[in-house]
Amino acid sequence: MSNSSIERRLSRRSVHRSRSTAVSVALVVLVLVAAWIGTESVLRAVGSAPLLADPQTAVDAALKPDAAFLTIAEVIAVVLVVLGVVLVVLALKPGRQHRSPVPHDRGAVVIDTRIIAATAANAASTAAGVPEGNTSASSRGSSTEVRVVPVSGVAVDESAVRAAVEERLGRLDERYGRRVKVRVAEQGTLS
Repeated sequence: MSNSSIERRLSRRSVHRSRSTAVSVALVVLVLVAAWIGTESVLRAVGSAPLLADPQTAVDAALKPDAAFLTIAEVIAVVLVVLGVVLVVLALKPGRQHRSPVPHDRGAVVIDTRIIAATAANAASTAAGVPEGNTSASSRGSSTEVRVVPVSGVAVDESAVRAAVEERLGRLDERYGRRVKVRVAEQGTLS
């Protein structure tokens, strides 16, 4: 296996959330149901009283249902359908973490998107000439949104802020500086 395929796999595992929790929950439920059926079968075979319900009695009740059994069966069916939908969604959803891979010649590098947002906010505050507390940013994938609250009496050049953020993020990776949106608040703060 080449180094690049190992690096890609490491990057992917760092960026995507594990689905092992959902699989573990499903397996525990399956094991508990199987253990219950096995326990009830053994208790019936040795002639003891059932723990919860005799499996044969449950099958007989399902074949000749009464109103109470139908209500219980409907509740159990709804719970199983909801559980099934949740598990299918967890299986199909991408499960991305707030991280992005960055190509690097020395190996796999993964950056938390909060670092990208903080870098964008820092560049915006420098370009706008406002304190860092007056800027905030959020980053998702290759798009970054920066919010600037100007200091009263000082105009903020939106295009200069956008260019500064694009340039700074472009140094990390050219993908991050592609889609930068700058929003300047209409009301400023006192310096």
